[in-house]
Amino acid sequence: MPRISVIVATYNARDGITRTLRCLREQSFRDFEVVLMDGGSSDDTVARAAGFSDLPMSISSSPDKGIADAWNKGIARSGGEWITFLNAGDVLHPRHLEVAACATNNVPPRSVLYCDVYKFSESGRLLYKIVGTPPTARGIRRGAIGFGHLGSLVNRFSFEELGCFDLERRIAMDTDFLLKCYRAGYAFIKFPSCAYMVEGGVSERAFADAIREFLASAAALGLVTRGETLWRAPVLAIARRFKRAGRVASRRVGRSVKHFAIAFLNLLEVILWPAWARRLFFRAMGFSIGKSASLGVGLTFYRTGNVRIGARSIVNRNCLLDNRSLIDIGKDVSISRNVQVYTGGHDPHSPFFEMTLAPVRIDDYAVVFARVTILPGVTIGRGAVIYPGAVVTRNVPSMAIVAGVPAKEIGRRAAEPAYELDYQFPLAQ
Repeated sequence: MPRISVIVATYNARDGITRTLRCLREQSFRDFEVVLMDGGSSDDTVARAAGFSDLPMSISSSPDKGIADAWNKGIARSGGEWITFLNAGDVLHPRHLEVAACATNNVPPRSVLYCDVYKFSESGRLLYKIVGTPPTARGIRRGAIGFGHLGSLVNRFSFEELGCFDLERRIAMDTDFLLKCYRAGYAFIKFPSCAYMVEGGVSERAFADAIREFLASAAALGLVTRGETLWRAPVLAIARRFKRAGRVASRRVGRSVKHFAIAFLNLLEVILWPAWARRLFFRAMGFSIGKSASLGVGLTFYRTGNVRIGARSIVNRNCLLDNRSLIDIGKDVSISRNVQVYTGGHDPHSPFFEMTLAPVRIDDYAVVFARVTILPGVTIGRGAVIYPGAVVTRNVPSMAIVAGVPAKEIGRRAAEPAYELDYQFPLAQ
């Protein structure tokens, strides 16, 4: 795997640098170097950084001309084939560099690798997620590159071809460089990791200036007209502020309303006893329900939609379907009472324990006995049998019989299933 250089810019950020270097110490991938560029801190930032002597790190502390200058000096001091940039306070997932290094395999040098980015508060609360997407002409006209620069990687060759960060850009130096990559026809490749950016950075404090710099860079590269920059910058600055305010309101009010509504709908389904009424109700909830499928009373669901149930399949009483991601159930599947199917969880390796989602597939003729728990991302193969009380943490092969915590294969079904289920009694015991 290639060696990765992590260039960190810092100035009077004693608490932030501790957080950043701690996350680098926790990385599962070890073939990397840290190049810390300090702009002549007046506090104990450098002393704190020196305390991380177990990291492969070089430290330089001298006055500079801003973040772009610090990063440029870091590039000159670094030796990795691929380079990523952080500011003090930023955090990477502990498997970030490992996943990123794997993603660079067979990738041409004229590439930018990027991931999703979370914003978090100084208290450690996740605020929102920036879902990374590749740059588009439309997005650039709206003042967005498509992803957060944090966590992205570029090949050293890129700086030899396009030059380093523009010292004239005091805020949008990162997106200025990414626009050059876009204009030069680089490939933008997403990899499955995430990085974490602390709120209150320079681009937030001077957001209108950041938009102006971004559009000025886009105009210099011929991606927008200079006339557009005159009106787009102030309009986008105002629009983004309204968007951020709306996002805060949505978090505070929208989620409460949603949870109340779902709780009410879960109570309502309990009084709908006839099988035909229940099918109508769940179809109104956005579930896709096959002919003669049965959903027992006491079913708990987490949202509308995201459930597909094949013909004649049975979901018995008091089951839980965590349908925050898709639950796809085939035909003639038998699911007994008190089964819990989860598609959502939390990342135990993340410093912020953020939610993760993964769909569940239960294929045709599978049999899931009572009190089974199925975890996110699992696929249960055709005709597989899950014995009572099992906790299914990984995929189950077709026709396998599994049991235990965690579930393990203990046998195989002897005959190929040839039956059709017919069970439409939601109140059956």
